[in-house]
Amino acid sequence: MKYYPVFLDLRERSCVVVGGGQVAERKALTLFDAGADLSVISPSLTPALQELAAKGKIIHHNRLYREDDLRGAFLAVAATNDPAVNTSVARACRERNILVNVAAPSEESTFIVPSVIDRGDLVFAVSTGGSSPALARKIREELEALYGPEYERYLEKLALLRGRLRSEVGDELLRRKIYEAVVDSDVLYLLKAGKVHDADQRIQEIVASVSASPR
Repeated sequence: MKYYPVFLDLRERSCVVVGGGQVAERKALTLFDAGADLSVISPSLTPALQELAAKGKIIHHNRLYREDDLRGAFLAVAATNDPAVNTSVARACRERNILVNVAAPSEESTFIVPSVIDRGDLVFAVSTGGSSPALARKIREELEALYGPEYERYLEKLALLRGRLRSEVGDELLRRKIYEAVVDSDVLYLLKAGKVHDADQRIQEIVASVSASPR
């Protein structure tokens, strides 16, 4: 099967997770981190989900799944230990045009969750379409080694620079030259070495140098 790759904006969208075990926890936490308005349906929860529910960060319905739990949902996850329940959730979602991911049987899903590397605003998603989760995991591990945590800080600084240039530099071509010069510089390597102050100073030097150069 050929899947269409997409990143979804789930902020304040209603999402439902049916199940409260370890698999449900993993899927629920990724939805929560994406800003979803999250409800979890299960008679029991893992400690991590219990903590979120106790703090009012997710809604917990302490009972078995009912079909009306899907009312108004944009996306749902079926992650109970009962394949029959999961299948029932999936079929109800398809009838309502709700996106659904099913832990088992996975073929009931209308979307799959890829193997993800998260470096702040830099996100890699790796999928083999279900053909080989082991290969997807191997590729993810290789990318994790290649793109370390310094990329998160690097992107934060690039975002700040982009905002600053938009407000201070009216010439679009000059803004692009400065931005590309920073990306092509040694700023990333300074951050990787833990030299944050030196990285900031290098950005300032590049901005001044490119701005002063003949156009």
